[in-house]
Amino acid sequence: MSENMSYSEVLREMQDIKENWRRNSFTYTEGQQDRYEFLLQVRRVRVSQLFADGQVHDGSMQSS
Repeated sequence: MSENMSYSEVLREMQDIKENWRRNSFTYTEGQQDRYEFLLQVRRVRVSQLFADGQVHDGSMQSS
């Protein structure tokens, strides 16, 4: 993944790989599984970062 790939591009590429996986009788083509796992790890790091920065609602506040 290039350094300037945006988070939305990561999600779009993950979605494309998942659609191809469905079209190919639920089998990955060469290299797709590795790429998907890499993108999934990037996504998990990003979400963890958002939680750590307090930018995600965690359900702890009650609305009145």
